[in-house]
Amino acid sequence: MPSKPMLSEEDKAEIRKRLKALCEGRWIARGYKRTSVKELCAAAGISIGTFYVLYPAKEDLFLETIRDIQERLKEQVLETNGRERSRGGFARALKELYREYAAKPFLYNVGTPDFRSFAAKLPEEAARQIKLDSFAFFRQAVQAAGLRLRQEESLAYGALSALLSTVSAREALSAACDPSAVFGHMAEVLMENLFEEEPV
Repeated sequence: MPSKPMLSEEDKAEIRKRLKALCEGRWIARGYKRTSVKELCAAAGISIGTFYVLYPAKEDLFLETIRDIQERLKEQVLETNGRERSRGGFARALKELYREYAAKPFLYNVGTPDFRSFAAKLPEEAARQIKLDSFAFFRQAVQAAGLRLRQEESLAYGALSALLSTVSAREALSAACDPSAVFGHMAEVLMENLFEEEPV
């Protein structure tokens, strides 16, 4: 019986990083179901045995990948809001988030058979963990931007969530207009209605 590959912690970290980058790209291009462990290993230049030293199952790699993407997006939004403490900065952060969602449909389009197939293979606790606590994130983003709400918090949160959900209508909208431009305009209009800037 062949022995498991001996890997240093640095080796493991580097291979995980490569696999997550490959996983993200394949998930966008082909989906979860059509991405195989064998194909990921070949692209990463590792054996299948090495993969299973790092991840008990394919779903564990996909779960780690989606968590990393969510964390990266949160950091990006908070960094933009902290750097540009204004309604304009908040709108810019929303536009960046919209572009990321448009490039990675699996982040918002969780009702597809492909995503449901992935989620069905996860333990219940792991499935709960991939649901971003978006209300807490909304509060953090508002605070980072130095804004005060003009509307009830739940109404502001709901309006911004509804705005971001328009990413799922990109294809239909693109026949008549530029969906990104429409989103940007709506984001700027909403900022005026939802927020006041803190006095400097």
